[in-house]
Amino acid sequence: MKVIIAAAGTAGHINPGIAIANKIKKEKPSSEIIFIGTNRGLENDLVPRAGYKLKQVEAYGLGKNMIKNFKTFRGIFQAKKIIKEFKPDIVIGVGGYICGPVILAAHKLKLPTMLHESNAFPRKSSKNVSENNRYNINKF
Repeated sequence: MKVIIAAAGTAGHINPGIAIANKIKKEKPSSEIIFIGTNRGLENDLVPRAGYKLKQVEAYGLGKNMIKNFKTFRGIFQAKKIIKEFKPDIVIGVGGYICGPVILAAHKLKLPTMLHESNAFPRKSSKNVSENNRYNINKF
């Protein structure tokens, strides 16, 4: 099985992604897993230290800063390129601004997506992408 995990920002987002990746590897050792994150979060330390490959795209919170909004929009195309090259069976978002562009790109490519939200109150990215992307993990 080939899996992309989108995780960025804080350890509260990244560590659940690593735990999911480790569980997948335990259950299906031949699985290939990569992470997609940004170039500025803890993922740049935690993901490689856990033994996984990290690809980077641009992602920021959407708001009044048009430059950051444009960069996040560009991140969708960057994520699409990574997804097309890797050809995952599923894309999992575990939190942070990265989930928006990555899950949207996967959805546009008609791939199964799943969200894991460990915050007590889901933030904007998780809420927005979860409404249209509901899949049963048991089929994988």
